[in-house]
Parts: sequence; structure tokens; C-alpha cells
Amino acid sequence: MKSLRGVRSSQAFSCGLLMSLLASACGGSSPAASAPDKGAGAGSKIGANAAGKPEKGLVAMITPSRLFPDLVGERGVVAYENGHKRVLIDRMRIIAHEDGSLERAAELLPVGAVTSIALPTRLGGGFLFHAQTGGGTQLWRASTWLGKLQPLVTLSAVASEIVPGFDRLYVRFAANNRLAALDPASGEAMSLAPLPPAAAYGSLQFADGWRAVIDTDLRGPLATFDAGSTWRPVGIRERVTAIPAIGGDPTILVQGGQYRIDARGGVTFRAEAPRSGEPEDSELSPGRPPGPFGRRPLRAAVEDGWPDGSNTAVVARGGALARVSLTDGAVLAMAEQAFPERQASCHAVRLGPGFGFVCGEREGATSIYAFEPPLAMRPVMRFKRPRFVASSGNGALVIRGTCSDEATLLEGTRAYCVLRDGGKTRELRVKGEQLGFERIVALSDGREVVLVPPRAGSSGQLTILQGTSMSSVALRLPAEPRSVAKELKNGMWLEGFEEREPGVLSGWVEAGGPILGLRISLDGNVKAGDVRHDPAGAVLSGRFGLSVGEGGRAAESTDGGMTWNVFDLPERDEDDEPGSKTRACGPVGCAIKGWIRVGWGKPAVADDLEPASSPPAFYLPMRASTAIGLECEATGSVTPPPPPVKGKIEPIPSRPTILSYGSFGRRRELTPQWIPFRNMPPPALQTDEVGVDQGAQYELITMRAYAWGKKGADWTRAGRWLIRFDDRFDPGGGVRSSSPSVSLWSDEAMAADALGATSYGLSWNVALDPSGRAALVSACRSSICSLYGVSDGQPVLPLRDAAGRTNVFQRPFSGGAVRTGETWFFITQGPSYDTVTLWRSDLGVSRQVETFYRPTQARYTPPEPPRLVRRALGGSLGILFGSSPEPGDRAGNFYVVPVDPESGEVSEAIQLTRRDLGGQVPERCAPGQDGWVVDAALDVTPAIELVGGYASLDSVELRMRIDPGLACVEAMAARMDGTFSKPSGAPPAGPPSAREGDAGGLPLAVTERSSGRRWVFRCSKEGASTAEPEARQPGF
Repeated sequence: MKSLRGVRSSQAFSCGLLMSLLASACGGSSPAASAPDKGAGAGSKIGANAAGKPEKGLVAMITPSRLFPDLVGERGVVAYENGHKRVLIDRMRIIAHEDGSLERAAELLPVGAVTSIALPTRLGGGFLFHAQTGGGTQLWRASTWLGKLQPLVTLSAVASEIVPGFDRLYVRFAANNRLAALDPASGEAMSLAPLPPAAAYGSLQFADGWRAVIDTDLRGPLATFDAGSTWRPVGIRERVTAIPAIGGDPTILVQGGQYRIDARGGVTFRAEAPRSGEPEDSELSPGRPPGPFGRRPLRAAVEDGWPDGSNTAVVARGGALARVSLTDGAVLAMAEQAFPERQASCHAVRLGPGFGFVCGEREGATSIYAFEPPLAMRPVMRFKRPRFVASSGNGALVIRGTCSDEATLLEGTRAYCVLRDGGKTRELRVKGEQLGFERIVALSDGREVVLVPPRAGSSGQLTILQGTSMSSVALRLPAEPRSVAKELKNGMWLEGFEEREPGVLSGWVEAGGPILGLRISLDGNVKAGDVRHDPAGAVLSGRFGLSVGEGGRAAESTDGGMTWNVFDLPERDEDDEPGSKTRACGPVGCAIKGWIRVGWGKPAVADDLEPASSPPAFYLPMRASTAIGLECEATGSVTPPPPPVKGKIEPIPSRPTILSYGSFGRRRELTPQWIPFRNMPPPALQTDEVGVDQGAQYELITMRAYAWGKKGADWTRAGRWLIRFDDRFDPGGGVRSSSPSVSLWSDEAMAADALGATSYGLSWNVALDPSGRAALVSACRSSICSLYGVSDGQPVLPLRDAAGRTNVFQRPFSGGAVRTGETWFFITQGPSYDTVTLWRSDLGVSRQVETFYRPTQARYTPPEPPRLVRRALGGSLGILFGSSPEPGDRAGNFYVVPVDPESGEVSEAIQLTRRDLGGQVPERCAPGQDGWVVDAALDVTPAIELVGGYASLDSVELRMRIDPGLACVEAMAARMDGTFSKPSGAPPAGPPSAREGDAGGLPLAVTERSSGRRWVFRCSKEGASTAEPEARQPGF
């Protein structure tokens, strides 16, 4: 401010050219203030809690500090029970009571998604907490919601769900939807029992210690009423969306309704399920309506209250005055009619020897009250219009405007009313060219100070008023560091300068980002504090300041910004979550976005908000798995070279024949192939015939289709086609061929397109019947396939639906087709990713027998594809699956679910044998021996030692017949990289017999991957079994 001129009046005296003073009512009483309602203060209801009594003397600030999350809405609410909410938010466990009080646990959970589970008494009660951290899952237990966290275990995989069972915890892994079981006390691995055997599990609900309902793969929901000793089907074929407990009973939710299962096994259907799928008895309680201090009295006390003890603060709002516990935010005492302004907002300030409240209504009156113990408010001043009131930090207030509502001001004049102890007032009037930049501070010795910040090349000025005298000094800004001097000259000197100690002023400067505190002595010397850079903005109030900073690295100041103490704020769950709209700091603490920090300084407890101890890593020593050991001796090769061509044959034109356009619109030419299949020559062509062929020569089960006929003729009359496929288990060669069949296509162009010789995107696959003499061949474009039943020596059988359509099927799963008599059964993907469909085809006419729902979380993590099996003797049908290994084991068990071939109804799963055969080499199957015929690889690859030669074998499979506890081998198959080499001088092997290995050995057919040549070995079980080394359990 360049100049201030005095203003004369009948009640004023000259103070020179800078200031005019009005001493009206100097030493007198304050303007009349409205008295509070009768009964206010001592006559109002006061809580009987002993903590409601104030301490003697003024409490300047609260220390040490305690941190609470700012609870807004229903974020983080886990459950309502017994009049309070359990909250899990920002890594903290909170209990929020209906009266607004809060309780907080001392430990912090790790960063990330944390889930809590209430454990039933059968598991010891208390709570389980699990968190996703670093690609794994950590688990803790606590006896109560706020109890000390006991580390349980750290799993190396992410758990999507943990369910308390009868006597153990079931963990579902997000990557593969599989289950594992843990001991709830030690975290050690347990078996999945007493769950029913299944390839996969969906929703699990354990209602009590005896009842449970489990959604299982293929069989659907199963229920038990004897703690898992027996399981029985519920009889529900709809897709299960969830199984919550409603009214204490397991309830199966399906589309359009729900099935409730009572304790006696009764199943009741209700047409409409709850909207969100949540249990009816867990709906959120609305709680009681908030009082004048809102749902969080603690936040009100921090924002607008003043401490009257080491653990309590007094706050005024909405006509009420309350004493709030700073330990938990409970209202300890309340005067409901402490002052008349029911719509006013009040803020506590230091007033005289104690404290008081400045209350204002929007566009209404401004009132100043003094606090009177134990819980009352005494009116001090009242103004009809809104006023700006600043505290001088020593009990005096500076009010912008005249001390009386009736007083008038000359144009270009600003008045200030100084209110001191005892209600004494003093009015100051200023006039100048740049009003509004001055800062008025009332000193504790009765003087006033007018501070003019640096402006436009001026260093600023300090004017001291004492009675009728006035003295001015220029501000002396620090020269170093230069950056601080620049900020002081160019920054905004904020309102609210105070007398921090006798004769020393203090305030804040904001420089467009950086903030710093000042101390100014009455001789004009300016001292700057540490500069704090905070892009998020700091909260400043008098001597108190809090800078949130970045990355949770906050800082506080209780000396007006001269020094800053750094502390860490816990990382929030959701930084973008909207919080309370207000931010404030004061002697009680600070309320900022997401947090309520009660007090200043170090935490009240030394290890408060320390992260919980990390649980130990899960480790499960694996029992050594024994691989079956075999010694195999080569008996010769059974794949002869191609026979010489007899006679002159011209199988294809010398020039390429143009057959059709490709599927992408580009004209394609048929490149002549007509190649052998595993060195078996293709069908012979006459000189006037043309042939097309295509197949899958690099798949595990190879095949090739041939179609031929006279060029230009009607192939439906003169054309033929056949399909050849390979039984890789057959030591006698294994090539199977249909008989030549009437062409399905009218000419060579249509045939070439159907076989994929001229079009893109067609793939051939084979599902082999375990007899090895029949196969279901699929020709697929994208996910739509044409299916052909092929039996050795019989015509090709195209499959069609009831409407006669052929190109309408999904590709059968690998190992998903069997032939019983003249009927084909096959299993394919269903209409959605979580369904599979069982088909039956009689003489080529196919129908859907049943659709099974599979419990899966996403199309990217489906369970293992089901395998269709049949009995060696008779027509019994079943679906084979493998169970998860027991803890410490590498291999699980084979199970079969018998299926009714007419209705598709499934029966109880039957346990067969271990998936590694227990390391025991089975016997050769005897003629007429029954069992479920299975082509499969073992969980532990057999150890094969070749006698008299060298070769690299892989893809070892066994064709077995298995029953509960029994297994025999029909044949074995493997693939070979390169060729089988014998030492020089070794005698040549003789030709194999039709049934190689009859003399006490197991036949092994090995196919060279590159040439298709097949070798036959005779294997004995005299080789020692080998044990694989101990390793860590995968998936944990």
C-alpha cells in the first residue's frame, strides 16, 4: 500500500497521514448480543460420562496424534451387526458405531485388495483376512475384528475366493479356478475331502457343521446333511449363478428364481431371486438419523472444535454444543439448545483466557460466543450481517467492519473492530489507494499492528499503534536464499497473521505452489521458514499447517511453517473416491481428503499403523512319485516302403486344374498331390479320372481323405471317396480305411472345396474310438464342423441333425467320441463357454442327449475337457475325469461318471485308479477282460529303457482297461524324434507278429514324427521303477 490517509470524525483523533483511529466504546461494553434460549448451557442435557468434565486451563493443541479414515457413504462397509458397522478401508479395520464413534485396529493390512471373512465357531471363530500381493495371496487370522493379526500363510498364487468349510478353508485360485484346502489354525495343506469328487467345483455354501451344497462339474448341485459323508443330487439342471445362505438355509440362485434347501432336505422354488444375489438377512441397515454434528462428530470436532482436555474437544453446530471424545469420536455430553442460531456454522477460536466460537449464517448474522464450563456458551458480540473475523492467536479477535451495525463509513475507508478480553473493543479505520492488502493483528500488550506486505517494488511496512501514538518500520526481507526472497516479494501474504509469542508475528505466504511460514519481529526483521512444495495444496490455519504431498509422504507444522515434520499416510484403496468437500486444520487436528488426523506430533502408540507381519510362505514337500519302469526291445519296423506302381497310370493332369475360387475371393489352383498315407499308396486312378486329397498329417492322430472321379462327370454317380486314419497303438501297422463311398459332391470343384484343397480355414481332426478300429472325423471351418463316422472296411457315414443338416456341429473334444454297436456318442462344446453337450447318433441321425453346465469363472479358464469312455464289453457309457492330487502327491485319481445313454442322466462318480498307476506296471489285458477303455497319458511319464538301440521318445500313452483298483494294458504308443538307430553289427529284427508281445510282454508302437514310419517294441516290467525328486507343490 503506497499511502494511507487519516480520517477525522467527531469521535476520532488524528494519527498522522497513515491511520485514523476510532476509540468509541474503548474500555466499554460490547454491542448487545442475543441471549441464548432458556435452559441453554447448564440447563441442557449433559451426558453423565466422567470424560465430559473439562480440564483446567487452556489446551493449546492436542498431542500426540491418531489417524482415522474419513468414512463417506458406504465405502468399505463389510457388514452391519449389533448397532455398528464393520468397515475395511484404506488398509484399516474400523468399527463405526451408530452414535458416530469409531474404533480402529492398530495394524495396517498390505496394499491391495483385502477381503474379510467371518469364521464360524466350528473353525474357532474370529475373522480371516486375505490380500492379493505381488501375484500371491497372504492370509491372517484375528480373534476379533480389531484384534491382533496372526500371520497364517502366504500362497504363491492369487486366490479369488476363500470359503470356510466344515473343518477347513477352501481356497479358489483365480488362474485356473481350482480348489485347495488349508488348515484354519496352521495354514497347512489338507485334502479336499469331504467334498464329492469332481473335475471342478463352482459355488460352495456350508450352512452349518452338517449341511452344505456344492455346485460340481457335470453332476450339478449336490447336497449333504451329514457333514459330507454322503452327497446326493439336488435335481436342478439350470445354470447355477450363486449359492448364498438365506435365512440360514443354502439357496441356489438360478435365472428367474431360487431353490431353498431346508434342514430336512426339502427343496422349495421361489420365482424371484434377490436383485443383487445377496442374502435377504444381510441387507444394509439404514442406521439412525445423523444429529447436528453429522454422522461423524469426530470430523466436526477436528474441523471446528477446540480442545478442552487431552482427549476431548468442544464443538458447536446447529444450536447444539457437544463435548466429543478424541479417542473414538463419541459424543460424551451435549447441550441441545446452547445458542439460538439453528442454521449457523460455528468455528472455535481462542477468545480471552479461554476459547469461544464465531458463528455465522449464510447471508445472515455473525455471532461471537465465549465458552463457559462445563458446557455452555455466553454471547459476546453479534452483527446483523456476515463479518470476517480473524484471530490474533492471543485471545483477541480482529473483525472486519465497524464495532456497531449502525456506524457508517466514508467512501474509500475500511474499518476494523478489535475485540479483547472482557468484551472491550477498539475500532480502527484505514484509508488509502490500495485497501485490502493490510493485515491487522492485536497484540497481547494492548497495541495493534498494521502489516503491509511487499507490493510493486516496496519491501512492505509494519505500523505499531499504541493509544494515540503510531510508529512505522520497513520490513527487512532475508536476502538469502534468493529463491525465498523472490517468493516473499511475489507471493500472496495470506489472511490470519497472529502474534505467535509476545512481540513476534507469524503468518503464511503462498507463492503459486510453494508455501512458507514467516516470523516478523516488531523491528521489521522477517525470518522465513522451510519452503514446502505441494501440488495438491496445503491446509493452513494459524500456527498449524499440513501438507499432503505426493505418494502419501505428508508433513505437518505447528510453529507457523518454520519447520516441517514428515510422516507417512497409509496408501488409500481408491484415491479418486470422492470424500468430504471440506478441509480444515486447527488445534484438534486436521481433516483432509480421505483422512481425519486427530492431534499433532508423533503417534500416540509407537507402533501405531505399522504393517502386519507377513505370513510365512507356503511350502509343501512332495512325496516322491514313482514312474513305471520298462525295458523295451525292438522287434522291427512294420511300415513297408510304398509298393511299385503296376501299369501305366496318369492319376492327374499334367497341368494344374483350376477348380474354384478361394474363400477370400482369390482364384485358387488345385496343386496335384495324391500322396500316400503312412506309405500306403492312394487309391488308384484311371486315366480319365482326377483326384483331390487332404488331411491332418501332423496331428497326434493322423488321417487323410481322398475323393476321385471322372473329370467333368457327375461325381454323385461316378465319384468315390474314402477316409483313412491311424491307430497309433496298433503294433501291426494301424492304418484303417473306410470302404470307397459314393461321393457327397457333384464335381471335383465341390469336392476340393469340401476337403479344404482349395479354400482357407478348413481343418481336419480325429476323435478315435478306444477300439482303434473306428473314428469320428471332423472337417471344421472356424467352430462349425461336418462330422463323419469312419469304421474300418465300412462306408463313410456323414452325421446330420434331425432336420438333415450336416454342417451344424461343434468339434468333438479330444477323446470325446466312442462307438457302441452302430451308435456314435460324442461330446462337444455347448452353446456357451460354460456348457458341454452330449450327442447320440444312430445311423447318422444325431440328437442332443444332455447339456451339462460346468462351473467356471471365465472362458479363458475352463476345466479340463471331459473324455467320453465306454466299457470294453457291453454298451455302458461314462465320462472320465481326473481329480486333484492329495497334498504332497503329484498324481490324482481317475474317476468315471456313468451316463445313461438314453436320458443323459449321470450317476455317482466311481473312483478307478491313480493317474500314475502307483508306479506299478500293469499286466497285459487278457482276452475277454472287461473294464473302462481309456487312451491316456499318465501323470508321471513312464521311464523307458530301449535295449539294443537309441531313440528319443515322447508322448507316451497307454490304452488301458480300468476298474476300481484294477488296470491292465492293451497297448502303448509313443512318438519318436529322428529314427531308431542300432549299434553296428546288431542282427536285424524279424518281422513282428500280428499280436506282438503275446509272449509275456507289453507291445509298444513308436511312430517317427517326420516320416510316419512305425517301430514295434516288446516291453517287460523288469526295469526298476524310478522316483522323481521332491519339489514344491505347484499352484500354491
